[in-house]
Amino acid sequence: MNENQLAENLMNYRKKKGLSQEKVSEYLEVSRQAVTKWEANTSRPSSDNLIKLAQLFEVDVDTLLGNGDREKSSTQGEVSIGKMPWVFIGISVLCILAYIIHSVLTDIFSIGIFICMFIVCIPIQLFLHAYFSNAIKNDFFNGIAGFDDKIEYNICEVKKLLAQIDLHIGILSTVSIFLLSVINGLNLKMQWFNGILIVVYILNFITSIEMSNYKMTDKIYRREDDRKRAKRSIPVTVIYTLILCVGIGMTGIVFEVRGIENNTLAAMKICGLLILGIMCATIGFLVENHKIKKWNPANTNYKTNIVVIISVFICVIMYGFMWVV
Repeated sequence: MNENQLAENLMNYRKKKGLSQEKVSEYLEVSRQAVTKWEANTSRPSSDNLIKLAQLFEVDVDTLLGNGDREKSSTQGEVSIGKMPWVFIGISVLCILAYIIHSVLTDIFSIGIFICMFIVCIPIQLFLHAYFSNAIKNDFFNGIAGFDDKIEYNICEVKKLLAQIDLHIGILSTVSIFLLSVINGLNLKMQWFNGILIVVYILNFITSIEMSNYKMTDKIYRREDDRKRAKRSIPVTVIYTLILCVGIGMTGIVFEVRGIENNTLAAMKICGLLILGIMCATIGFLVENHKIKKWNPANTNYKTNIVVIISVFICVIMYGFMWVV
């Protein structure tokens, strides 16, 4: 047995499972310093602790000691995104270039349409792909929204979820950019379609992530309590998302129906009401999420915080005032 290999395996498997040294020490009922010494190769775990560690990391003792098939164990559970997202990014870039060239030559270029396609392609599609790829490759998930290093995750399943979301975003973004470039490049006089497409893109973007999280909840979380908290938070996020989309959609409808122009007093009032409504909804969302994190699933009598109800009520009032200001 290679003592250095044992220390290296302890650290690698712990990180793959997304566990801190504190979590491992709690599971084994030893001090954190003991785990630190094992990974630094200054001491060695007892036979009983080796068995417990193997069970925790879901490998056999021989693999943990470095006596098993190293190549097999090192590649077990590895997840990679693949090249398809880059293919979709390339198609998106080509669609944008085709729109620019064609629209400039035909004198129908719209800076607004270009900005929309650019935002979907670069800050969203390209950035998220690069970010997810780095997270999967380096086992770094702290920057992912909702990830909590105090929770025990199944890291392999987290990687699969990120790869799935990344591919969906790539397909969704490319299709949206293609439709924007075709409809506006051919000057089909369907400006209303642009707004609908953007709203559908945002809704699909958010709901697909939430649905993927919901479907993978049982696999991602190791503890039942964490699974229950995650399932309870998903409807809250969906409702919050719908409130935002309804507010943005209503704003667009009010502008269109009442013929309100930009940079006018009426426009500023409506946008101000929208911002106030979104702020109230956001406060309610944050308060409810905080309560869910502190919630003990053993207590089945869960009640929504009164602050959340008041926040949503005020938000609805702000949206209603858009029609009368």
